[in-house]
Amino acid sequence: MKRGRDAAWVRRLVAKLRARVPDLTFRTSFIVGFPGETEHDFAALCDFVTEQRFERVGVFPFSREEGTAAYDLPGQLPQRVKAARQRKLMSLQRGISRAHQQALVGRTVEVLVEGVSDETDLLLEGRWMGQAPEIDGKVYVNRGKARPGSIVRVQIEQAGDYDLVGGIEGADEPAVLAGGQRAARAAQERPIAGAQQKSGRRALPVLGH
Repeated sequence: MKRGRDAAWVRRLVAKLRARVPDLTFRTSFIVGFPGETEHDFAALCDFVTEQRFERVGVFPFSREEGTAAYDLPGQLPQRVKAARQRKLMSLQRGISRAHQQALVGRTVEVLVEGVSDETDLLLEGRWMGQAPEIDGKVYVNRGKARPGSIVRVQIEQAGDYDLVGGIEGADEPAVLAGGQRAARAAQERPIAGAQQKSGRRALPVLGH
């Protein structure tokens, strides 16, 4: 795809970044099923992902776009092959993500609190620096008082494939918004339209993801 770099260059770059940036969260994405991609090529990609153990990976099947050089390339692959390769690589990455998540259990991380959880009124939710909005998992806070927009230290107690659960360091009380409101009470005061928008989501978060 005219990236102009080989695998050895990418390996050196990844190693350099990891050496220089402690606790780096590495995000990348791959396209599978590019015209002419063989089983051997795909196996090499799987080996590369297994070796590098990226924290966040997106996988997309190649899509033909008129006007691009790749549109008329020989060796166009069937959609079923592209979909199968996407599923396989994402399954591989899911296990890697789970291991990264489990390694956070017992650690204390700084979490940007966003408010009452969309999943259940009994929790607050937020993100630590390794979670991007909209596309990554969340940190669910089950103990302590916090204000939306504040950064608190949360001790991680549970980890799913993408989500984390923990309590604010040193806190014993249930999740509470600053000002003394219980999360459940505050959730009841949200606009009805917002509640309807989330009505199709599961009642319980985290490990079911």
